[in-house]
Amino acid sequence: MQQDLVFNAMVRRRYSSLLVIATFGSAVAPFAVGLVLVQTLWRNGEGLGPPLTVVGALVLAALGPWYVQNRLGLAGNRALRARLWQRVREQAEQAPRGVKPVFVGFAPGRAVQTWDGDTDQDIGFLAAWGDTLVYFGDRYCWHLPRERIDSIEPMRPAAGLGRIAISWHAARASNRAFTLVSREAGDIRGAERATGELLNQLFAWAAAPADTSVRAPALGLPPTDASGGVPLDATPGGSCAAVVAVAVITVLAAWQVAMPLTQAGEYYLAILWAGGISVLGATTVNIVLRLLQWAETADRASRA
Repeated sequence: MQQDLVFNAMVRRRYSSLLVIATFGSAVAPFAVGLVLVQTLWRNGEGLGPPLTVVGALVLAALGPWYVQNRLGLAGNRALRARLWQRVREQAEQAPRGVKPVFVGFAPGRAVQTWDGDTDQDIGFLAAWGDTLVYFGDRYCWHLPRERIDSIEPMRPAAGLGRIAISWHAARASNRAFTLVSREAGDIRGAERATGELLNQLFAWAAAPADTSVRAPALGLPPTDASGGVPLDATPGGSCAAVVAVAVITVLAAWQVAMPLTQAGEYYLAILWAGGISVLGATTVNIVLRLLQWAETADRASRA
């Protein structure tokens, strides 16, 4: 049941929506504040105040979303880790002495997809249990003997966190894979570093001599079902028309507001209004694309 999962669809959508709102909010806020300052303190447009305000708004509107993405890209991660650890603690603590399970995000397949806005289908704790990788997760639990692993390599998707791709095979079946990312961090930059550390640990484990003294629990092989995922670069039907429509409306709105100000010589106000309207247009595009994508996913699920 989805309701019983720590990392269910509702949770993923909540944090994804929070990130979108905070990102675009950080971009539009400098223009809004700039408008208030210029209109209340420097209405005549003289002095250094207006140009410095415009420059500051443009700089903050560019840097704000980057900062928010880094800080909130893993929003709620610590709470998710704590809740899941309480569920799997009894099993995970049976690992051999000296083995520390690592909190990771898991996604079946090699192609990077999103599930309700998140590139991780599941979250869990990964441990090298002798000659076997063992995973205790929210949705899945599995084990993967070292002899079934074909390759371990870094993967840099077009967007989002760098991931670790592990290719493996089963009896009479090959070309299976999954990707991992370390979530032992509070922000995106920390997760990048933690994922690099995990990759080095996996390299060292794969190159170490065989250890048959430890018997790992039999939990079944990693899942391969990636259903419900949406390719990271996929565009839902109708997205082109929606983007063009919103772009046209945004340009017309910015023109209608900024042109009278420009003609009146209030250039700083015109720039701030145009910048704020452009950000609102980009926000609308993002929301429309998400709605189209969710509708398309729900439609496919209803047909399945």
